[in-house]
Amino acid sequence: MKLHENQPLFAQLLNFAANTLNIRPEFIEKDYWITCALQRMSQNVNAEKVVFKGGTSLSKAYRITNRFSEDIDIAVIDADSFSGNQLKTFIKRLAKDMSADLNELVVPNVTSKGSRFYKAIYQYPNLVGLTSSAMKAGQILIEVNTYANPYPYIHKEISSFLTEYLINIGRIDLIEQYNLKHFSINVLDKRRTIVEKLVSLFRFSFEADTIKSLSSKIRHFYDLYYLINDDECSNYIQSADFRNDFQELFIHDQQQFSEPDGWCTKTANDSPLFKDFSGIWLKLSPNYRKELTPLAFSEIPNETLIAEKFMEILKVLLI
Repeated sequence: MKLHENQPLFAQLLNFAANTLNIRPEFIEKDYWITCALQRMSQNVNAEKVVFKGGTSLSKAYRITNRFSEDIDIAVIDADSFSGNQLKTFIKRLAKDMSADLNELVVPNVTSKGSRFYKAIYQYPNLVGLTSSAMKAGQILIEVNTYANPYPYIHKEISSFLTEYLINIGRIDLIEQYNLKHFSINVLDKRRTIVEKLVSLFRFSFEADTIKSLSSKIRHFYDLYYLINDDECSNYIQSADFRNDFQELFIHDQQQFSEPDGWCTKTANDSPLFKDFSGIWLKLSPNYRKELTPLAFSEIPNETLIAEKFMEILKVLLI
């Protein structure tokens, strides 16, 4: 992708696409740079050894959710097959390729570059110059994780909103000229994403300050709502496989993480989410609307619907 090299045309198309797609231009710009990073990942010699996952994958690859995120969450397949030095070199090279044309912004307590985990914020030129309170202006976050177990995964096609706009107006010539074509990458199965987000919420519910901890994961509730409403995911949740997968990942994360305190000895039934979800959601819901509204490009589900769908999952897990 090289449309950004022609800044006048890039800025013009951002605004044209925003008007046509009814999506704010700062979102279309951020989407461009996220797509650009993913395209570079797809061109990496080790592209088949990594998987795109997390909330951003739900909107970019599956088009299930209608929200934006600056996070690009990548998991390494069979990380234990690498030596320590091989893994560190692998992660460093991947992140370098993905962040070409971007400037790193070192942020204390956020930036992390170990042998098994990479997390860094990068800045792009931010031509539009607008942002919302919940969006970091001109920033994306690249995270490469070797602790996950990213299975199953599938190949999905990825493209930017600008590509969609150019197709709509018949400007295939610009797509070709600026290398804006669709491309394919490994993406975590959406059913696995359900389990990952649930186990994350359960683990964070055991923090001393449950409300503060779960507030930091408030986007999970939004994502889960849309996943539950997906027919394939809904059928999965009603299956024995879902309960087995949840329990397996719960145990896996207890082996991988020592925090919060006492986490390794807990069961799902011990979670405050089971014991008092209604009370917890009453305190979380104001933050849900505050954070998700600026990130969404369509009306967000109301708090009651979010709670109802989450309680459906809790009932299944209690069976």
